[in-house]
Amino acid sequence: MIEGGLLERISGLGSERYAAKGTFLFRQGDLSDHFFIFCQGMAKAYYETIDGKEFIKSFIRENECIASMQVIVAGSPSPFNLITVENSRFLEVPGDRLLAVIKEDAEFSSAFSSLLLQVAMKKERREYELLCLSAEQRYRLLCKREPELIQRLSQTDVARYLGITPVSLSRIRSRTPFRCPISE
Repeated sequence: MIEGGLLERISGLGSERYAAKGTFLFRQGDLSDHFFIFCQGMAKAYYETIDGKEFIKSFIRENECIASMQVIVAGSPSPFNLITVENSRFLEVPGDRLLAVIKEDAEFSSAFSSLLLQVAMKKERREYELLCLSAEQRYRLLCKREPELIQRLSQTDVARYLGITPVSLSRIRSRTPFRCPISE
């Protein structure tokens, strides 16, 4: 979550944009050097293999941010896609503007560093869950921590986020003693 003061400061660096559901904000391999903060709606960040298999990295919701740091910092192509999964309103900030303010303003830099640490912790938790927990454990955690997210996503996207097939998700749901609603 982005704190109010930081959000206000970042807002002055970019522009508000709107995108319909299904709009790519950037694609894997692009050099889109923008930082996005979602005000309304949701996007999906995912990797796509050569044979078209999709691995969901994360979902970005209201008051959350995303960028390809590979592009912004290293100038390398983005390793993932970013697509809206709902009609969305977001702030789009050019990466070079963001980096300039980080270099020039110590207070902003400190606040932004805190935000990046939050993102890093979230990524570390997700990595642990994908590598060390069973699919059923991941599903239960998702139901417990983010039931609202499950309500907003298709069963296919929930399954891909958990790293399983929709069929496997259906099996888990049928043997789970509690109900965690998923949109069909």
